[in-house]
Amino acid sequence: MNKIKKFFSGLLKNIWFGIKTCFLASKTYFLLKIIILLSTTAVPMINIWLWKEVINGIIDREEEKLFLALVIYLALKLSVYILEQVNEYVNSRYEDHLQFYIENIMMDKTSRMDLSFFDSAKMGDKVRHARSNFGVMYQLTNFVFAIVSSFINVIAALIIVCTYKWWIGLITVVLLIPYLIYHKKHADKLLEMEKEQLRDNRKQTYYREVFYDNNLQFEIKLHNTGKFFIEKYKNMWNKLYRINRKEEVRSGIMDVVIMMGVILSDLIVLVVSVFDVLAKRIGIGDLQYNLSMVSRLRGEAQSLAYYTTEFLNNNQRLTELQEFIAIKPESEKSGTLIPGQNPKIEFCNVTFKYPNAEQYVLENCSFAIEPNEKIGLIGLNGAGKSTIIKLMFRFYDPESGCIKLDGVDLKEYNVYAVRKIFGVLFQDYVTYCLPLREIIALSDFGNRNNDEKLKRACDISGASEIIKDWENGFDSVLGRYYADNGKDLSGGQWQLIGLARAYFKESKYMILDEPSAALDPISEDRIFEQLYRLSEGKTSVTISHRLSNTVLADRILVIGDGHIVEQGSHFDLLKQNGKYAHLFNLQASKYA
Repeated sequence: MNKIKKFFSGLLKNIWFGIKTCFLASKTYFLLKIIILLSTTAVPMINIWLWKEVINGIIDREEEKLFLALVIYLALKLSVYILEQVNEYVNSRYEDHLQFYIENIMMDKTSRMDLSFFDSAKMGDKVRHARSNFGVMYQLTNFVFAIVSSFINVIAALIIVCTYKWWIGLITVVLLIPYLIYHKKHADKLLEMEKEQLRDNRKQTYYREVFYDNNLQFEIKLHNTGKFFIEKYKNMWNKLYRINRKEEVRSGIMDVVIMMGVILSDLIVLVVSVFDVLAKRIGIGDLQYNLSMVSRLRGEAQSLAYYTTEFLNNNQRLTELQEFIAIKPESEKSGTLIPGQNPKIEFCNVTFKYPNAEQYVLENCSFAIEPNEKIGLIGLNGAGKSTIIKLMFRFYDPESGCIKLDGVDLKEYNVYAVRKIFGVLFQDYVTYCLPLREIIALSDFGNRNNDEKLKRACDISGASEIIKDWENGFDSVLGRYYADNGKDLSGGQWQLIGLARAYFKESKYMILDEPSAALDPISEDRIFEQLYRLSEGKTSVTISHRLSNTVLADRILVIGDGHIVEQGSHFDLLKQNGKYAHLFNLQASKYA
């Protein structure tokens, strides 16, 4: 009993959620859709009756009755045609509004998701499945009113058929039962297959999309791996094709077998009506009317089964869509405090591993960064340098321990206010296909039209050398995703643009994660000279594998085995003759 109650409770909740969303997407088209659906519900039944009157009028030569029936019939046909044209336009516009509305919800939701969400392939499946369910919102409204329309038509047709011969109506309904049961099972099977094939469909899409990813074309051509990915795509396509074809063949055979029984009702009413016509108990028009009504009863019952089954399946899809929208990002559970522009940051026994990973990146990691201090953060690949930065931004939360800003737990602060205080260039710098001014100003978008500020950021980063001869200057489009004349930059040039974006923010707290990885020695030397010269009264954290770039830092933190193993100035660490000294001397020996 509780299970049934829970089912209907969820069903009603989803109906309300879907209809409310459809209404908010476009109130005008929503109301027009309702009017059209309700207006066309009874028209087919009336037309069948009118056509009976037309045929009987011809047979009985009742000209006035025949003329009136034809006029009404043609008027209804014309009105239905007009409504269909209007409905086609309304559907097209309504779908556009609904897709736009739902896409905005999904993009906003995804933009606020924690990075841990994107680390999970399972969550990736959830996003893909949620996006594939966009149409559910639109279909739900259609299904609700289509079910009402079909139900009314079924009851009306059943009453009319039973008025003629009650047992024909009963036989028609009984013969429909196997079809209704099978249709429901087949729909459930298709939904189950769709879920089972989600991961395989993602693989198939990935194998195909590598050919359209500009970043991968170089390696595909270099290693001639095109055939490899094509073969992967073909194998996955064939696997899915075999599974789906098998179900379609089975379904087709069952449909034929079941429909042979269902159509038997047409044969029964035809034979009975013919005998009644011969016995002059009914006219020719009544024969056509009876046959049409039985067909109508069968057709509307099948439609009712289809719409009801689809509605129930969409109810499950709608539940999944609601579950996705209801996911609360951990970072959004942050507090309300606003941090200072140059806070003290402390890691207190922080332990962390990435979602779905087995190995811990940080274990009982503790250190502090004082305001206005210049910090160099070094360690081997995978030691946790970039992870520390991500934890500072609350892209992830520690498994144990805590991070403090000015002595207060990071979770007590507004997460977006925390991220706003940092000027950042990540190791995996991002390329955009946008005008240069917008790319640089993404860190402080309100000042995107401030050319003086843009120029200053480009001068500091060295990006001015790249753009000095560009005809459109800051309005030049970078990248060629959609711009034929977009500027195509090298990796080092993109890194300088990313650095300009970090400086454009004019933050008192700079974080540079491998800021010179793709740069030549001259550009690299200029960047770090600028960094230390311009960072007076500011805090900076620099991650670099080239230890020569951190020798001027006030303090160098050496991370290993998940925690800080050494810290001090460059000369202090050389005197300790530990891990830092070993790494520095190893690099220095290459230049001796």
